[in-house]
Amino acid sequence: MAIGPGQTSTTLTPGGTRRASLVLFGPAIAWTLLCAAGIGATMLDDDAWSAVDRSRSVAVGSARCQTCHPREHEAWFRSYHRTMTQAAGTQAAETQPIVLAPFAGEHLDALGFRAIMTGGPQRPHVRVERLQPEPGQDPLVLDADVELTVGSHRYQQYVARIDRGGGPGERWRLPVAWHVELSRWIHINGAFLTPEGAWGDEADYLRHLSRWNDNCIFCHNTEPVPGLDPQGQWNSEVAELGIGCEACHGPASAHVERHAWPLRRVLAGLAPHQDGSVAHPGRLSAGLSADVCGRCHGNRIAADLADVLAHGDGFLPGRPLSEVSRPILRDATLGDPPQRPFEARFWPDGTPRLSAYEYQALLSSPCHQDGAGLSCGDCHTMHGPEPSMQLWPEHDTSAVCGRCHEAATLSDAAAPGGHGRHGAIVGCEGCHLPRVTYGLLEGMMSHRPTRPRPQVLLDRDDQPDACTQCHVDRSRAWAAGALEAWRDGAPLPAPEPGEISRVALDLHGGDPIQRALAAAALTRSEAPADPRTRMAWLVDALEDDYPAVRWFGYRGLRRVARQSLPDDAPAASVLEALDVSNAMEDPGLRAMMVDQLRAILGPGPLAAQPELEQRLHERRDDRAIWIGE
Repeated sequence: MAIGPGQTSTTLTPGGTRRASLVLFGPAIAWTLLCAAGIGATMLDDDAWSAVDRSRSVAVGSARCQTCHPREHEAWFRSYHRTMTQAAGTQAAETQPIVLAPFAGEHLDALGFRAIMTGGPQRPHVRVERLQPEPGQDPLVLDADVELTVGSHRYQQYVARIDRGGGPGERWRLPVAWHVELSRWIHINGAFLTPEGAWGDEADYLRHLSRWNDNCIFCHNTEPVPGLDPQGQWNSEVAELGIGCEACHGPASAHVERHAWPLRRVLAGLAPHQDGSVAHPGRLSAGLSADVCGRCHGNRIAADLADVLAHGDGFLPGRPLSEVSRPILRDATLGDPPQRPFEARFWPDGTPRLSAYEYQALLSSPCHQDGAGLSCGDCHTMHGPEPSMQLWPEHDTSAVCGRCHEAATLSDAAAPGGHGRHGAIVGCEGCHLPRVTYGLLEGMMSHRPTRPRPQVLLDRDDQPDACTQCHVDRSRAWAAGALEAWRDGAPLPAPEPGEISRVALDLHGGDPIQRALAAAALTRSEAPADPRTRMAWLVDALEDDYPAVRWFGYRGLRRVARQSLPDDAPAASVLEALDVSNAMEDPGLRAMMVDQLRAILGPGPLAAQPELEQRLHERRDDRAIWIGE
């Protein structure tokens, strides 16, 4: 090789080559050997992989989960589970206000009392006064700073510290709530299935002033401990306000400690099923996974109530819920001699009529297969993109059902419209998961898959059927005849002259849940009856004795009218008539509103049959149905 001016010649000997290689590659080799040794040691370290006694773990808070699980944390943070309970006057994020009501001096009159809301979202305050106190009677009923909010989806409730004999830690849910859709205050009695109450009766006005410490705390927080001491004082604690990560995965201190070692975190992705430090509901059996949800979505009876009120229920996700409680079922008993106080919460066939019984609905379904079949996670996920309903992305109920019920094997699969004859417009849930559940001032989908069989209910008035909850203008006899005609390949029967809608009968003659669900059925946009007819029928609900049923009618009228705009001119007049402040709480204003709506929409379904309407009102069951919240 030629050497240019100023250059020197370097000869690399074999020894020099080895030394250069060591300098260049030695650190990499050393790190590789070190990592290999670390991986080997970690793989062989029993403490890094074996199951731990999770009952000895403690909660660390959802914020600790964000570092390693940012996507899951972000989805959870947007959920209504996180905002189930929040500290009033704080701010979690600029785009997510905690206190939804204005608290700007507005007031709500109900039953002879006035609630005044002040302080703004940062210092919310509720004061309740008698409108007409007796001579010498203190007009002040309640005066409290709001400490906590409960809920943020349908309506938001407010909690304050009020010592009513339970000590300074005693908290109570206040008697007013903010309805999110309506953007207005409601008296909390209107969210429950109890009668109106007497004007000026303080006990009636405060009927649902509920103690938070032994009620709301359980299903709206993470690791709740009511803390009732032998002296009757409440010293309640929660690991985290709202439903945090550890409500479903269990206390995570052992998990955090185990994954503090970086190699353990790296290897965790290669063996995801070998981490015994937390529960993963998606990897549990169908039964154990449902138990995680059932802790809150299934009212239960504790094995030792006194112990639960002192120390919490002790449930550990991943363990059977039956270890600490049993679900309330229709035939559940209490007391000696045994009483069956829960029958009113279920339909005669055992299907739950109330929300917070979704767990019982699933357990009673053959699809659950005693814990080996369908589970909550087949439809729902806590980490999906949509907070409302929390369904899996691109969720398709027919695909879930199709795992066991292949479309080609179903009855009438080859007929026009396929199984059910409705085509794609009605999915499996429309007929097999009908909206026969009451909760949170909504008509909700049942979580117990059933077959629509109106024919077995022909001579009964104690349970709705899936067919007429959609075909709101038809009778049950028509529904039974339609199913028979489909089976025989015959045309659908025409309505009989003078036949009375099943929903109309329930709206006037049913018990409180039936009347509320009838109003909810009339509200549904997919109901084949025309909007004006449905609105005219909904006006009847405004005259019901139960505030909750009246709210179904009021909100239903708003929804149907908004669905009809801008094509229906009377819809605008309906919305204008409904826009009367305090009309839902003031009987006189409400009567004027009803008269105005009647002039716009015409008569209700039974106006031409006053004798029948009177008989239905006389026979209906006006019992109070205690929801258990």
